[in-house]
Amino acid sequence: MFEFKTISELNRYTIGVLSSDDKLSNLAVTGEISGFKVYSSGHAYFTLKDSESQIACVMWASRVSTMHFKPKDGDRVTVTGFCTVYSANGKYQIQCNSMKLAGQGTLKEQLKLLYNKLNQEGLFASEHKKILPIKPSRIGIITSPTGAVIHDMIVKLRERNPYFDVLVYPAAVQGENCPSEAILGLKYFIESNNVDVIIIARGGGSIEDLWGFNDETLARTVYDCPIPVISAIGHETDYTILDFVADKRSPTPTAAAEDVLATFDELQGQIDVLRERINTNMRDYLASKRFQLYSLTSNEALYSPEFTVKLKRKELDSIVIGLNVSIANRMIFERNTLSKFIDSLAMLGPHNVLKRGYSYVTSDEGMPIVSTRDVNVESKLRINFADGYADAVVTDVIMTEER
Repeated sequence: MFEFKTISELNRYTIGVLSSDDKLSNLAVTGEISGFKVYSSGHAYFTLKDSESQIACVMWASRVSTMHFKPKDGDRVTVTGFCTVYSANGKYQIQCNSMKLAGQGTLKEQLKLLYNKLNQEGLFASEHKKILPIKPSRIGIITSPTGAVIHDMIVKLRERNPYFDVLVYPAAVQGENCPSEAILGLKYFIESNNVDVIIIARGGGSIEDLWGFNDETLARTVYDCPIPVISAIGHETDYTILDFVADKRSPTPTAAAEDVLATFDELQGQIDVLRERINTNMRDYLASKRFQLYSLTSNEALYSPEFTVKLKRKELDSIVIGLNVSIANRMIFERNTLSKFIDSLAMLGPHNVLKRGYSYVTSDEGMPIVSTRDVNVESKLRINFADGYADAVVTDVIMTEER
């Protein structure tokens, strides 16, 4: 009998046993989700169960962020990961590395969810597609190094144009390692910068066979790749996420060989078109310059200095006329403004005030009378109207209250 000194020691030992077991340290299991919850930390905790048993599961935030669907209670999923024990409470659980919906029907659902997600982010937008080189000198191919695909592609390339180089990066084209090895191939070509274009290729197969090319990380790597990428996965009716994010989708690997490398006749045709375009542009350019030269050489100014003097005199006359018109218009404007001021002053003049029924009073000596203090009884006054005056004598002086 072995005696453990502490519970922590027992739990650590159990963790070591689980991690050393090949089956429990790298497993995949399918079950129904129950109690799924993502906490503020981003970590997800849930239970995976079948009709008879259940097991606790945890998925750290870094893994949760890679999922392209939102798990919910009742979903039937397949998780990968390893068995361990949470030392704090001795709870046996699966630490999950990945999760996907189980079954072919749900594979199509996962594909649709990922397509919508990446499409909304703009990964499939045409403005991000890079143009394929007209004549690549070196072609990179990521595929299985054995089998008919690479053989058929090289045969087709040689038929079209023997002057090219091919670098093949060997990669799994199905199974769990498929996306990671394709990503490694892309990174190799990017870092080496030794090819003009990259083809990712494999033959046809079921949705499960092609599933590695629906990987989100692979799609983002292709999107960020500075080298043009051609997707040549399966048959013409097969579509993967890689087809949408690549710079060009070829329906088959053999078609990719035709798309990436033109034949001698096609290249000659392109050269002929470019030559004709250059000749046409040059003829048009020379004709335009010839017309300009003719216009200059036929200009009278080249032969007679008087022509330039006459031209400048006409320009000066136009300027003088313009100035005269501007001065005349300014004088009319100022005259109208002055007339308006005169009319306004006239309306405020004393004679116009008298015409409206008012009058003013002066002494017999002509001094203005402005207050009752300026007059006495029997003072002689003159009342002035608009059309004359009248003399009067004061008979009484009444002073009202000052205002």
